Amino acid sequence: MHTHWLQQSGTFLRSREGRGTLLLAACSAIALGVVPNLLEKAWDSGWFFAGVFVSTILLAVLGWVLRLPRGVGVVLQLFSPDAMQEGRLEALKAASARNHSSTLLVKPRMLRPGRMDLPPRARMDLVASLIDARVIEDIGPDAGADGGADVTLYPLAHLSDGFLLGQCLADFRGYALTVMHVSGADGRTVVPGIVLDGSLAADLGPQREALVRNRIDPTPGAGDVQPVPHPECPPEHQRRLALIVRLTGVDAMIDDACEVARTGRVRRPSGGLHTGYVFDRADSEADGLPCGAHLVIRSTGGRHLDESRDTFEAIAKHIHQTYVTARDAWKTACGGGSIETRIFVAAPLPIVIALGYLMRHENAEVVHHDKDLLNKPVASGVTS
Repeated sequence: MHTHWLQQSGTFLRSREGRGTLLLAACSAIALGVVPNLLEKAWDSGWFFAGVFVSTILLAVLGWVLRLPRGVGVVLQLFSPDAMQEGRLEALKAASARNHSSTLLVKPRMLRPGRMDLPPRARMDLVASLIDARVIEDIGPDAGADGGADVTLYPLAHLSDGFLLGQCLADFRGYALTVMHVSGADGRTVVPGIVLDGSLAADLGPQREALVRNRIDPTPGAGDVQPVPHPECPPEHQRRLALIVRLTGVDAMIDDACEVARTGRVRRPSGGLHTGYVFDRADSEADGLPCGAHLVIRSTGGRHLDESRDTFEAIAKHIHQTYVTARDAWKTACGGGSIETRIFVAAPLPIVIALGYLMRHENAEVVHHDKDLLNKPVASGVTS
């Protein structure tokens, strides 16, 4: 038991808070020890002692700052990573431990109560509940009431789950959440991606328009956005709109997504190879339903997006505003009524989470893309 106490003490003293406590205690003692010397030298030269006193006070303040709470970090591991993704997960965990006073690690097994597989929406509701409970535990029941809560998400998730998570987080408390991003440049550097709060739904504005311009097609102010109709789509499916977003990857993604949206089939028309899109996680070869029209938003000229919070937030706002314009146009073309949206997306995860946050009231879902199925044969008997 004595050894355990020594180990705990050693761990604490090696932490940021421990170093701050040592600095605060030592400098306070030195500062207090200098006071008698200042009084003694009051009629002589006290400048040296005064300098020591002021320096130790400043260092004591630094020690106090080091001991301040640094918010809650939440590492979301929503699938079992392969060798490449394992490095990303370790980078996320290390960044959270480095930046925050406490870290919650959400693992896939925590999302299987009673070893029962939950539907995707229920899984993301559970994730949002776990985040909310941790915030209340660490910050208090009034977290977010004064805008002071500091909650940071470090997600490793499929894009389809990320979109659902954004929708679920929008229904929870009023605190802002910063979504971090593992840079595509090296797969190790963790940078701020996007902040989920009320300001995300504000108009794009001139400065954000300038960030989007020459990066995204269609660009802001390009005129009315009209979806491309599919004349062969059966009347009962006309109210379904496909939103196709390609910000990463290759242009072939757009061709596949357009074909799947037009036909509802997961395989290419020639060769019968899988596009990678999955409508039913339990049956990866099951076809879905066609869409009445589609809208494509893509990065222009294969331009690489700079991975900054301002750029990510501007693009998320632009995609949402462009989608709303296209949705309203298609609703008018269909004679009114509700529109169901299928989203085919290749984009950084924080942008997809932000889209879910912004589209929380929409009848929309991301069509899951499984890279392991891409270009593999599909059973010939599968039909829509």
